[in-house]
Amino acid sequence: MRKNFKCIKKAMALLGVSLALTSLKPLLSAKTVYAAGTDKTATEVVSDMTVGWNLGNSLDSYGQSSNFPYTSSNETYWGNPKTTKALIDAVAEAGFNTIRIPVSWGQYTTGSDYQIPDFFMSRVKEVVDYAIANDMYVILNTHHDINSDYCFYVPNNANKDRSEKYFKSIWTQVANEFKNYDYHLVFETMNEPRLVGHSEEWWFPRNNPSSDIKEAVACINDYNQVALDAIRATGGNNATRCVMVPGYDASIEGCMTDGFKMPKDSASNRLILSVHAYIPYTFALASDTYTKTFSDNLKGDIDSFFNDLDSKFLSKNIPVVVGETSATNRNNKDERVKWADYYWGAAAKHSNVAMVLWDNNVYENNSAGSNGECHMYIDRNSLQWKDPEIISAIMKHVDGTPATINGKQIPTTDPQPQPDPQPQPDPQPQPDPQPSDDPAPVNNGDLNATYTINNWGSGYQVIIKVKNDSASAVSNWTVKVKKSQVKIDASWCVNIEESGDYYVITPMSWNSNIQPGSSVEFGIQGSGSIGSAIDVTVE
Repeated sequence: MRKNFKCIKKAMALLGVSLALTSLKPLLSAKTVYAAGTDKTATEVVSDMTVGWNLGNSLDSYGQSSNFPYTSSNETYWGNPKTTKALIDAVAEAGFNTIRIPVSWGQYTTGSDYQIPDFFMSRVKEVVDYAIANDMYVILNTHHDINSDYCFYVPNNANKDRSEKYFKSIWTQVANEFKNYDYHLVFETMNEPRLVGHSEEWWFPRNNPSSDIKEAVACINDYNQVALDAIRATGGNNATRCVMVPGYDASIEGCMTDGFKMPKDSASNRLILSVHAYIPYTFALASDTYTKTFSDNLKGDIDSFFNDLDSKFLSKNIPVVVGETSATNRNNKDERVKWADYYWGAAAKHSNVAMVLWDNNVYENNSAGSNGECHMYIDRNSLQWKDPEIISAIMKHVDGTPATINGKQIPTTDPQPQPDPQPQPDPQPQPDPQPSDDPAPVNNGDLNATYTINNWGSGYQVIIKVKNDSASAVSNWTVKVKKSQVKIDASWCVNIEESGDYYVITPMSWNSNIQPGSSVEFGIQGSGSIGSAIDVTVE
């Protein structure tokens, strides 16, 4: 996620031009689009990945092993429609600039050297190019090539030689096919490598792994190295392309355990840690002991996750892509909005972390909220976003172009996770908005509130600044605005509640403290008309 710690992206001034260019953007060949090479470092690439989305359960869908090798694509085998450019366009318009494309290659391969047939390689390339046409980053991986039905690789010594051969062959072929693509294409060696069916398949104590897990971790280190070496050996842009590598199960335990090592690379600063984090687990994924409420006591799981990553990777200039995260639909949209706001807000404190939302196109939860696999954000048939409030909560924390969700333009904003933010908003939803004059400060003791109204006729934004004029820090604050004077459709950097005739506005955890002489800015947005002045009180 790229962070410049501004609450509002100035790119809104270019909205009209941006939309016009998007509608005219052709589907160019990779060689034409990507002539710049792979000169960006891993940190630069990850910092530029503002927010990502997964094309889950499509090109990674697999059929019965008794029918291997398949001679036509299983893309729709798990019930999802064939991926269209219109779908990828809709994802891009919503503000996502990164797409992770999971791919299960093994079921199509032939011969002892695992040859990928042209029909499937061409189909993968076609979908990759849908994203390329939108100037998006693409993460391309090997996905369900390890599972209980068939195993093209296994992280144990008994299957090590065969597994190494598989990774070398697959990644040599894939890398050769895409060697002319520039830094926007990122390879991910594996997805959730683990001991399928083992009692510790999904979790193990990081500080005391069993001998089986230690062996698996060592094999995963080896497979990451084999895949990386195969990619680098193809030359061209692959010599310096960014590559993502996971630990055991792509879990936090898998990368934090002492046995996990990043591979040795002939290129400098091109490796990215790949980790998955459906957290807090009881809220986001669990199907037995679960909760529908994102309560304050669950926030510690997210905080601990980033603290772990910072201690071993981020602080050592190793960037991280959270390649999968989501909170299953338990018919609890409002709680999932809170989850997204907090999770992406926590990620926004790190310039070298990118987050990629998992989407498997499954929405309905018919089991009283116990199903952990309901992760639809956009309906792939209607191309409508199911819970746009969740997407808006995410987009508040990333620095990207204005989003379009179900035909409505949503400004993407980036909060200031610092005690003393200095945002510089410059929203211009229309070519010539006419901001009102700043009214006199609204004073309540040592806290003052000033505001600016940007009104473009059919809507408006109000930027409010709360300043601490006292000699001591303020640990919390509240702003109230009359509902008769504004209609709040969206906000950033604050929480909004309604109480009687007022909107009650309170800070996020990271901007609740205001040091002496410092200030905090936030924004609210509404549709319709607004007067030249509003009543704002601050406590």
